[in-house]
Amino acid sequence: MPAKLRDKAPKVVKLASGGDAVAIGDSEPAPLGLQLTGDLKYSEIRTKGLSFAEKRPGTGDPAQRIAEMDKDGNDAELLYAAVVATSLRKIKDPAVLKEIARAYNAWLSDYCSYAPDRLLGVAVMPPTNAQDAVEELERVAKLPGLHAAQLLSFPNGGDWGTYGDEPFWAAANEIGLCITAHHNFGGEDKGKSHPLPGTKDKALQLEGAVDLSHFAWLLTCDLPMPTIPILTIEQLFLGGVLDRYPKLRFHFAETGIGWLPYWLEQMDDRFNRHRHWAGVKLARKPSEYVRSHVTFSFQEDHAGVALRHAIGIDNICWASDFPHSVSDWPYSREVRERQFKGVPDSERLKIEALNLAVQLGIMTRQEKEKQAGAPRQGNVQMLKVAARNERRG
Repeated sequence: MPAKLRDKAPKVVKLASGGDAVAIGDSEPAPLGLQLTGDLKYSEIRTKGLSFAEKRPGTGDPAQRIAEMDKDGNDAELLYAAVVATSLRKIKDPAVLKEIARAYNAWLSDYCSYAPDRLLGVAVMPPTNAQDAVEELERVAKLPGLHAAQLLSFPNGGDWGTYGDEPFWAAANEIGLCITAHHNFGGEDKGKSHPLPGTKDKALQLEGAVDLSHFAWLLTCDLPMPTIPILTIEQLFLGGVLDRYPKLRFHFAETGIGWLPYWLEQMDDRFNRHRHWAGVKLARKPSEYVRSHVTFSFQEDHAGVALRHAIGIDNICWASDFPHSVSDWPYSREVRERQFKGVPDSERLKIEALNLAVQLGIMTRQEKEKQAGAPRQGNVQMLKVAARNERRG
């Protein structure tokens, strides 16, 4: 951080109630708790009271991280900003936001350099304005070890897409870096999802005689919640972003997938029902935009796995979520064996690794299909169910 802004940088503080927290500027400190639950029994999980001095799983240097991945049976991990990313949205000073993002991304590139084939960094884009986001996207694209760009908001800094985002989408389309979000980067509340009157940038529009936000809400099928990126995705295809920039790739992390078959089916149905009176025309069905551009990750989602073909086998990715509370470290092997029982090896390999590799640009779709069809090497280790049952307490 520049010297004049260093007092605004994230720092670890002690809470009066015990344990560490991460504080940024004047924002309320975020306590360490649910972010660091690796190896804890369910009955031991708590929302605060943990400290870095305990050397909890997931808080160490790259060598520790690699050892933890080996213990859990993971070859590589996509590394997201956690506590810091959550706190950034609370900061009002755009200069501070921009410099924290730059500093974090430089640190992450260095961290991943320890094992660049296994530690895959996700750079954070400053949630200030599209120009700042473009500058940072172009910078991180040249830094080693960074494979995706995380949006905390739309590039314009708000919860609703506008034409002010166009420079960022154009740059991402040209550079080829995957755009990702933890859960979501757009507003999911119907009453707050559209830019307020008088805002600088014009809201995305769609052809027809209806407002985009109103038509998008019809296609949400009453499903939106903060962790599901429905309205975000709908803005992208209804506003023409995916037609103007066809090479864009999006990955939404920790969304789960069990809701996808219902939404994709109902969205196409509602589009067909309402497109005539609304005068809305699209080049493809709504579900086709999703399947062509978007992947989603999940931890344990048996309903989604059972319905994987209704979603699209190429659109779903398993994730460990280590070291957060949805993770089952170090028992992820067992979780996968139970969850993917009966799933063909070729499909399982796509879900566990190859789909994300394509989305990140690490391999092509053709290479994925070739590798998915190759004989599986060795036997997958089976762990005792007792290990998981013990953790459940």
